[in-house]
Parts: sequence; structure tokens; C-alpha cells
Amino acid sequence: MSFVKIAIVSLIIFLLTSFTPVSLPKAFTDLLSRADMMFEAPDSLLPAKIIENKSMTYEYAIKYPDKNFEVRYAVRPSDHLWKEFELAEKTRKKGDINTNPDSAYLSLFQTVILNCSGGEFREITAFEKAAVKSEFNADWGGTVFFHPRKEFGQQYKYCMVVALHKSRAGDAFIFYLSDTRDNFNDLVLPAFHSLRFNNL
Repeated sequence: MSFVKIAIVSLIIFLLTSFTPVSLPKAFTDLLSRADMMFEAPDSLLPAKIIENKSMTYEYAIKYPDKNFEVRYAVRPSDHLWKEFELAEKTRKKGDINTNPDSAYLSLFQTVILNCSGGEFREITAFEKAAVKSEFNADWGGTVFFHPRKEFGQQYKYCMVVALHKSRAGDAFIFYLSDTRDNFNDLVLPAFHSLRFNNL
């Protein structure tokens, strides 16, 4: 075999073995499984370090390698809430109040916004029901744009959060953070459909 052929074969082997899929953290995949969700990482973003904070815990993050733009994912399954609810329903007595887990998604989202913004109240823009069903297989979805508090946002000045809810499955929050509003929507697009509910 000639030197040129050996060099080409070696290059092909190197390229095939040097790009391995990113393995997701077990804590994140466990929550995805419990909430019956799927995650598809966009090619243009790479895994980012999780920032410990008291405002909002999240399980996974990705960012552009050459831009100050990050996407954070928080998944909240409702399986344990449903178990507690169904058990409480069996033993419920007259006068007991037992809240259906599917009735709390809006107040949960409002709490997330208040925690991450440091008390900045913003109106939630709900997605059109048919669109959120076809694009995310969710029963409800909404978004808010705000200034994140320093503890949560770190160096980022702007945050858009998308909330998704599916009955008997859970909730997910996707945070898009940037230090500028320039090209914000364009930078959001590659990761916008990276997280969705499976078909139940």
C-alpha cells in the first residue's frame, strides 16, 4: 500500500474515532426517563459547567464555544407527586384538601421566574395549544424574558425561560442566557426543540 493510501486510511480512522457522542449525566437522564422526555443536543453547542446556586437548580447545560450564550435544563417529573396524591385520595376524609399535581404548573413557573430574577415579576406569554402539542408534545407551554439575578445568571444579563408541562409526566424549564440581546433569537433556535415529551 502506498504512503498516500496509508495516510488517507489513517486520517479516516482518526476522524471516525475522535468524535464520540457526548454522554449525558445520569442525574439528567434519570429525570428525563421519569418525566418521559427526550433530549437531542444541538451540534453547535457543547456541554457547560453546572453553576451551583440557591435560585434554581438545573441538571444540564450547553453553550456556544465562541459566544457568551448558554442553555440550561431543569426537569421536574411529577411521578412522586402523583403517587402521594393517589395514596391521599384513598385515605381522604371529609374536609381534607388534596391538590391535583397537574393544577400547579402555572404557580410553579411563576415561582421559578421570581427566584431566578430576584423578584422581578413579568407576564407569561403562553404558547398556542396546538403548536406546543405538535412541537413539544406538551399540554401547556409558556415563556418569559427577564434580567437574571447575579447568583443565577452569573455574567449573563438577559434570560429567556421556556416552561413545558405535560399531564401526569411533569414540567421542564429551559433557560437561555446571554450577555447581550444582539442576535438573541438566532442563538436560541438551534436548541429550541432540543427537549420535548415523548408520545405517551
